[in-house]
Amino acid sequence: GVGYSVDTSGLVYNKQLIREEDIPKTWEDFFLVAEELTLRDSSGKIVQYGTLINPKDMWFNYPIIKEYGGYYFGVLPDGSCNPYDVGLDNEGMLAYVEKIKDLQSKGLTLTNPNATESHISAEFANGRVAMILYGLWNASIYKSMGIDYGISPLPVGKNGKVSKPLATVQGFVINRFTNDLDATKSFLEFILKDENQQRLIEAGNRGDRKTGERNPTNISVINSKYIQKDTVLSSLSNIGYDCEPFPNVPEGPIWYNYTSTALRAIFYGDTSGNEVDAQEKLIELADRIRADVALINEIPEKIDIQASHVLIFAATLAGFIAAMVLLRRATKRNISQISPLDRTEKLGTKNTMIAWAMLLPLVLLLLVFYVFPIFHNIYLSLTNYSGVNLRDYGIVGLTNYREIFTSGIGGLVSMLIWTVTFAFMVVTISFIVGTALAVTLDKVGITVAKVYKMIFILPWVVPSVITLLMWRGMLEDQGLVNQILSLFGINSVPWLSHSLAARASSIIVMSWFSFPYFMVISSGILKSIPKDYFEVARIAGAGRLYIFFKITIPLIIRAIFPMLVMSFIMQFNQFGVYLLTQGGPPGSRLGSPGATDLLITYVFNTAFNTKRYSLAAAYSVIAFCFVAVFAVVSLRIANRKSY
Repeated sequence: GVGYSVDTSGLVYNKQLIREEDIPKTWEDFFLVAEELTLRDSSGKIVQYGTLINPKDMWFNYPIIKEYGGYYFGVLPDGSCNPYDVGLDNEGMLAYVEKIKDLQSKGLTLTNPNATESHISAEFANGRVAMILYGLWNASIYKSMGIDYGISPLPVGKNGKVSKPLATVQGFVINRFTNDLDATKSFLEFILKDENQQRLIEAGNRGDRKTGERNPTNISVINSKYIQKDTVLSSLSNIGYDCEPFPNVPEGPIWYNYTSTALRAIFYGDTSGNEVDAQEKLIELADRIRADVALINEIPEKIDIQASHVLIFAATLAGFIAAMVLLRRATKRNISQISPLDRTEKLGTKNTMIAWAMLLPLVLLLLVFYVFPIFHNIYLSLTNYSGVNLRDYGIVGLTNYREIFTSGIGGLVSMLIWTVTFAFMVVTISFIVGTALAVTLDKVGITVAKVYKMIFILPWVVPSVITLLMWRGMLEDQGLVNQILSLFGINSVPWLSHSLAARASSIIVMSWFSFPYFMVISSGILKSIPKDYFEVARIAGAGRLYIFFKITIPLIIRAIFPMLVMSFIMQFNQFGVYLLTQGGPPGSRLGSPGATDLLITYVFNTAFNTKRYSLAAAYSVIAFCFVAVFAVVSLRIANRKSY
């Protein structure tokens, strides 16, 4: 592989708040200058920050962690990463915690436990922060906000050397499995030419705007006038020479699963707001990472499956399918015999073949995109497929299921209960609200109804990512919702940081997304319901609520019950909750599901943070079985009631 851009960070500063010659040279100076540049108004409120740090973060704070003696993974004598050596529970890490708590007491850290680096970047863009430990990914925003910014290397550490920020590299990679090697080599020869690398970097930095969003690795580009004649780009390229690559090993991303949760508890308290013992939490964090490293590298004993076993299984499966088909045909034959409409004569062979030929494309699509993934996922759940076994994996039997139903049973049960509750509440609320709006609009004029329908449909048509981010901002501790509540003298509600409040917020927001769908469907169904039902009920003295819940709702449910079942299944796999709450608030134990973690979001974290793909596949198979059983049973019950 050959890189073309280094993603790294440095000391980004606002030239209007701090002069270039005053940039601190050491970490001790950095903290002192940050305190000096922090200004408060007469009421004690901070109006300008010297710096602003996210206590939950490890990526941008990692140079400070190393300065105090903590570290993520150790290094072997040959210079390679040693994932079995975790240094997040040593004395140096405790010293780092004490330092951040000191900064926290001085107002130099984020006060909202749900806030992220985006909040720090926003404060910098508004000209309220002098220095931040960050990269230039948002440089175009800084420029548009009129911020005159610069970037310099990190301060010098106790060892007398410039501290190294973590870095990853964007580039072009091939391996021995690459198809069409000749064409790939031709592409690489083209894209890696100095002039083409120059074009890539200039385009990435928005041409003459020179934002600093791309940091070249090509020496010729680094030495070009485009880079060297610009102070920001030249400073950034110098940082790229002296940074620490993030551990490029399968165990590397493990920290994403635990560090923010552990550090959040240390600096902001547990889910109940109680202070936790920093040393105990750091030990739990390091032990959890060590355990995951061991699990990733654990190689269960493969099961040698004989060809005869495969044949027996295939024959059994084929027999079961044949029996189900024959039973279904016999059932249909009985129904046709008692049907009053004698129109169930067998179709001719020619018509049957034509029908199957027309269905064949759809059947093939279903087999490729639905049936095959299901069976392949079941197969993966029976293997040891993981980040260290991407190719040399094999069947290990029920090992993954055994782990889920033993050590992971508590988390599975709690997640399953919450997932079912969430899906049921969202579908119920959405259906009732949507139907109520449909009934209301059915009684007004056609023109007025069309206008309101367009307004109510907006949550359904706006991209969900944008809307969820908007809701997340509104529900923050200092968000719009709490600001409105404060006008009425109501205390701030922790919508996203308290377990029950976060769950309630998730249900309300996702119901807000879903009700337009049911409003549209119910509007159509209402037009087909005879008005005599409602007139008779009114004559009998029934009130509006009685009519709505005893006549309207049952009739619509009978008409759209399959859609309700499908909506439940869609909410069961609702990933939007993760965008809203990130699965939090976190569980009391590291690695346990968060308060709003659905099965689908937990599977995502298991797959991509711990690289245990087979375990994630086992969780998804369990979720599939539950949903499939629910759908079959629900539809069977509905069919029986309809006869």
